[in-house]
Amino acid sequence: MSNQISSPRIATAQIDRINRNIEKEIVALRAELQQIPEGKLYVRYRGNLILFTERVKDKLYGITRNRDLVHTLARRRYLELHMNLLEQILDEGWTTETKRIISSLYPQIEELLKKYKDAGLDIDLITMTPNQRIWNADRQSQKENRKQDLKYPTKGGVYMRSQSERYIGDLLEMLHIPYRYEPRITINNRSYHPDFIIMLPDGRLVILEHVGRMDLKEYAEDLVVRLQAYDSIGLMIGRNVFISFIHDIREESSVKEIVFQMLTCNPPWNKVLISAAKRAGCKIHQAE
Repeated sequence: MSNQISSPRIATAQIDRINRNIEKEIVALRAELQQIPEGKLYVRYRGNLILFTERVKDKLYGITRNRDLVHTLARRRYLELHMNLLEQILDEGWTTETKRIISSLYPQIEELLKKYKDAGLDIDLITMTPNQRIWNADRQSQKENRKQDLKYPTKGGVYMRSQSERYIGDLLEMLHIPYRYEPRITINNRSYHPDFIIMLPDGRLVILEHVGRMDLKEYAEDLVVRLQAYDSIGLMIGRNVFISFIHDIREESSVKEIVFQMLTCNPPWNKVLISAAKRAGCKIHQAE
């Protein structure tokens, strides 16, 4: 393997796989939405009071005291926007329109979540599964021996090694995507610390490595060794492993596109990543 690593192009076969995964995700979202009560949530302010109203078939019901229903209806709206994003990408085509669609629709999701957060709702209850919430509860680095090098805090208070990694951490936190920074995984009796491990809604885990200093020989060699170790246990780039580069950080839509690929990759289960999750206290329900 060469020390020179560049952003992998998305092959036609990978695009087809992504599209199939998007179709599966849409089916899953529709199934969940069928289980959620119909109704549209409204947030109103009366002085210092925050009031929640449900609209069902042109009738309004006050539900301020029913916080479970409030969060359930908030999740319905979140899932509807997410499904709209998936459907548009599937309709318009991955290669030509993805960045435009993501740039257009992600801000709507971000605005919705900000609105709910300002109203005092628990965003994790709206965006995450119970297992994701466990994974998200303690995002601090597990890399004990080099904590003094962590100088850049995200908005959520996670200290990171570089400004670029902080940018990614801030983005994941803004999108309420559960992650761990530099958790320890063991491969062939050797410990590795991926930059990010991210938990998908179904409990599967993916790795995001941010490549910052390929101009440094030691850094480049270490990355190659790490990727070879991942490959030895079946962790594949574009399936379980994703890579971002400095030039991706300069364009927010590029990072969001990488994040979107992760969320729609449907990776195979991997026992090493499952072990990492279990060490973090997560109960992994492995699907067949």
